[in-house]
Amino acid sequence: MSTIALHHILLKSPLLADDVMKELSLGADFGEMAAEYSACPSAKHQGFAGYHHSDQLPANLLEALYSHEQDSPYCGPVKTGFGFHIIKVVDKPERPMLVDE
Repeated sequence: MSTIALHHILLKSPLLADDVMKELSLGADFGEMAAEYSACPSAKHQGFAGYHHSDQLPANLLEALYSHEQDSPYCGPVKTGFGFHIIKVVDKPERPMLVDE
């Protein structure tokens, strides 16, 4: 189990998520976009949602982080039960090793 520093923008609309992702790809500041658009209380902290154990995060959010390519500092939008996340990839979590018993 690893600990992940989660930086994200939580959006309720997939269209808004796509628009915010486009703005970020054009050079918009992540913290400013989080403060303006995020539906998460982490918006007050420029999108920093704290440190989380990997087993506490939604599986599809973790999978997006695992498969993230380094060509962009952002990942998403990723749909979860909370909405659509755009994640700022600060550190890529290690995939857990599976053990045959």
